Amino acid sequence: MPKGTPNKDAALKFIALASSADAQAEYAKNIAYGPTNTKALAKLDAKVLDNLPTSASNAKTALQFNVSFWADQGEALEKRFAAWAAQ
Repeated sequence: MPKGTPNKDAALKFIALASSADAQAEYAKNIAYGPTNTKALAKLDAKVLDNLPTSASNAKTALQFNVSFWADQGEALEKRFAAWAAQ
């Protein structure tokens, strides 16, 4: 939120609501995105949990993000990509 916003209190209330376990659980029930509030997981039934990208069954075939690789190689790869894209 921008510094000095006139609606800071309303923005903070919205953030609290949107990140609450109840709101995150409802969101996960309607779209297969994993909740950011882990307390929401207890509010979901097994069918919904199995459909989330973080479920054990989906993790078997999901692409894994290698943090160490990108920490070590990211800057060099960004430079290579920028050079390629500029051609």
